[in-house]
Amino acid sequence: MKEALLGGVMRQALRFGLKPFLGSPWPVGIQRTALALGSALMPQDARAQVRVEQLGHMSADRVTPKSGRPTSPCTILYLHGGAFVAGSPRTHRSITRRLCALTGAQVLAPDYRLAPESPFPVQIEDCLLAYEQLLKEGVPAQRIAIAGDSAGGYLTFMTTLAIVQKGLPVPAALCFISPVLETEFAHGKVKGSRAERASRDPLIQLSWGEAAGKALAIPPTHPWAHPMKQDISAFPPMLVQVGEDEVLFDDSVWLEKAATQAGRTCELEIHLKRWHVFHAHAGLMPSADQALARMAGFMQKHWQA
Repeated sequence: MKEALLGGVMRQALRFGLKPFLGSPWPVGIQRTALALGSALMPQDARAQVRVEQLGHMSADRVTPKSGRPTSPCTILYLHGGAFVAGSPRTHRSITRRLCALTGAQVLAPDYRLAPESPFPVQIEDCLLAYEQLLKEGVPAQRIAIAGDSAGGYLTFMTTLAIVQKGLPVPAALCFISPVLETEFAHGKVKGSRAERASRDPLIQLSWGEAAGKALAIPPTHPWAHPMKQDISAFPPMLVQVGEDEVLFDDSVWLEKAATQAGRTCELEIHLKRWHVFHAHAGLMPSADQALARMAGFMQKHWQA
């Protein structure tokens, strides 16, 4: 009963309190403020603490257990979502602090540069820099997991691709929360779950995705322009979690199929009656707590492999 009641309340709060401000006609500044205010209302896991530090040209959240010492030698590199134009490590602390508490591992969440001020591919370069920083700190790749939601899921995918292409050791596991892997949102070309679930999704409106794609300004001839055409045969084990009611549903289904075809391990979890990155409601909704606990368990399993 608690889950059903809270789910209904949260769905309406997102639909009428946040969704209208994400995308046109609002400028990027309003969108960033709306996401920041919405995330500020989410519970913070008191078992973890955050230290903001400098990481090259950008800042980053370093999340550790409240004791100040990780109980695990492992690290999660967490890449936040926000359609490439909004969001920050601060807006996703309800997730990163919970993952830290569940695993005992430290979490590094870089404040990568956003579009339109910084167009593609600097976001990937920033996330790669954060991964290389962990290697420089002496964290073995087999003790690192990369995770991200939405645009951060895209960056998890593309950062891993950059790691492979650069010849760096790959992380032990990847965890995706509702990744966006097809960046084409233009009117007239919308199909599949983007069209079928547009009215059901209480958070993402297609105009936000379309505007984000324009702001990111990916050159169509760039080698990294099309995630779905990349070779993922060297990717580590993957976990993909997606809500049943979101426009990005097909992206997660594609990733599981592509990974299987490439001979890689990929587990797809579909959460019924849930929306885009419902994980942010950890501490309020049991389903969000359970999804993050499952993610933590997946990381721990592959860290030990």
